[in-house]
Amino acid sequence: MPETAAAVDRPAALEEFMAALRALRADAGDPSFRRMAAKSGAVSHATLHLTVTGYRLQPWETVREFVRACDGDEDAWQARWERTARALSDDPPPEPAPAPRRPWWRGPRLLVPAAVVVVAAAAVVAVRVTAGGGTPAPRSADPRAMVYRGDASTFIGDVTYPDGTVVKPDTQFVKVWEVRNSGSVEWRNRYLQRLDLPVRDDDCGTPERIPVNHTFPRQTVQITVTVRTPSRAPVNCKVRWKMVDASGRVLMPAYRPIYFDVRVRR
Repeated sequence: MPETAAAVDRPAALEEFMAALRALRADAGDPSFRRMAAKSGAVSHATLHLTVTGYRLQPWETVREFVRACDGDEDAWQARWERTARALSDDPPPEPAPAPRRPWWRGPRLLVPAAVVVVAAAAVVAVRVTAGGGTPAPRSADPRAMVYRGDASTFIGDVTYPDGTVVKPDTQFVKVWEVRNSGSVEWRNRYLQRLDLPVRDDDCGTPERIPVNHTFPRQTVQITVTVRTPSRAPVNCKVRWKMVDASGRVLMPAYRPIYFDVRVRR
């Protein structure tokens, strides 16, 4: 997808960094952003596109998924990202002119996470550390902003009942996902909270909240939920979940929900 002419308004350090990312993608065979997002499993194709076309330096967690999707050297790119962030903190970029509304920002599965605003960090009031672990990110009015710096997750796969599995009505099964703590924040006192509430007669029944076991960075965890299928059939049963802390605060709001999707048939 070509860049707009407004790209020339970026700070030199940011444009150099984005140009290097574009070169990395070209060296990887120029995969589509959708293909990169599928390989990542953690961010949308729109977010990956923004990494090389936006006006702000994206969070390292987002850039890391871009690098991983192109089989780049994560350590080398993290060092380069940190140098760029420092350069931008000394040379704040100008505010861009309002851009036209972009169609890939629309829709519930194409959420774009808040950009890292390095130059504003000193002006933001810090919030206290809670039981979720990690250093709180600056308080932001954007509801998509991350709660903890360095927090990230990667979906590994369905351990049981992959999408499209056929199950009988009025039966119980146990769904298991495997997820990696791909960030730098220790997961403590966390849960998956169901989004699709209230439950209707033709929905699968589940607890509203299920625990996530204590997980250190770079470790994987299996998350389990017991599901009761509705007595009616045929119906399709899709239930979505987001990670929250003990108070119910969504911890990675820009990430797509995890879900199961089964077919209830007699």
